[in-house]
Amino acid sequence: MFGSRILSNSVRQISSNTSSASASASSSTSSATATHHLITLIRSPIGLPSSSRLTLEALGLFRLRQAVLHPYGETTAGRILRVKELVHVSNVTEAEGKKLAARSRSQGSGIEYSGRVYGGGKGIYQAQI
Repeated sequence: MFGSRILSNSVRQISSNTSSASASASSSTSSATATHHLITLIRSPIGLPSSSRLTLEALGLFRLRQAVLHPYGETTAGRILRVKELVHVSNVTEAEGKKLAARSRSQGSGIEYSGRVYGGGKGIYQAQI
C-alpha cells in the first residue's frame, strides 16, 4: 500500500525534474543539439570493487571534480551506467563541453601563513620592520 504510493510519487518527481531539465537544456542549447556527454567525477571510488575503478579509468576520470567529454555512443552509455552513482553527466554540444572541461581547479597549496610557528624562536615582529 505505502510502497506503491512512494513509488508513484518518486516517478512523478523524476518526470517533472526531467521535463524541467530538458526545457532548460533546450533553451541553453537552442542553436545546436547536444552531441556529447560531459562527465564529472563527484564521488571517490575508494572501497569499491576494482571494476568500478577500471571503468572510471576507461572514461578518463582519475581525480575528483575532473570533467571529461565523450561523444554519444553505446560504449560510453554503458560505462556511465556502471558508475552512475559516482559521476554527474550533462548533455552538451562539443564546443560547450570543451570549454567546460577545460576549466581547471584553483591553484594553490591551501596553506596560509599565519606568522610565527610554535617553538620557532623569536622571529621578526611587525614592530621591528
